Amino acid sequence: MFDSNPPSYTEPIYHPQFCFSNDIATFQVENTRFRVHEHFLFTYSSVFRDKYGQQPSSSNTSGNVRSKDETVILLDGVSVLEFESLLSFFYESWRKCFWMPIAKWVALLAISHRFKFAEVEFRARREVFQGTGTYLLDPVTQVSIAEKHVVPTTFIVPALEDIVRRPDPLQENEVVNLSGEMVSRIGVARERYVRESSRMFASEAWLKRIAHDIVKSVWYIEEAPSGA
Repeated sequence: MFDSNPPSYTEPIYHPQFCFSNDIATFQVENTRFRVHEHFLFTYSSVFRDKYGQQPSSSNTSGNVRSKDETVILLDGVSVLEFESLLSFFYESWRKCFWMPIAKWVALLAISHRFKFAEVEFRARREVFQGTGTYLLDPVTQVSIAEKHVVPTTFIVPALEDIVRRPDPLQENEVVNLSGEMVSRIGVARERYVRESSRMFASEAWLKRIAHDIVKSVWYIEEAPSGA
């Protein structure tokens, strides 16, 4: 039978998770401007959100300036390469074929560490120190990057082992990029390696084991539990 009563109307509601604002922000990095959605930048870093999340007024003196038709947020201390790498990661890393050169992963590590993009920083650490492009960074450069961006020493154990085993001492141009404490520990580790490896004829595998044990001892690194 035909129902003459019209259907009741229910006011639609916004989805609690998938309802984004349409805000586009303009950022100036060095001499280049980017116009991108705010979502990733302000969602995944409270540091970035707290510093840049409020639209400035025309009298704002925090480094944000207003042009004729847009508010431009200046990102001081950030390079174009760093910001490009961050945006590439947010917008393109879901793709199976996603790839960035090692220089961009290092730049991503820098900006993600500075602004506390924790999940991004974790991925960048793995790519820089354990990825397919790690071999392009010499061991001293790896250690320098790790110190600069407070990367746990466990990520640079292979690099430290290579430094401990190499025949030549650190050069002046290498030392300037390392902390005094790091240089001191490397010196101690190299002396121990020379002393212990010269006691007997040893295979390559055994020499690697000696270097590994020395690095663990000098840098107080504990082995991960079996099965972890």
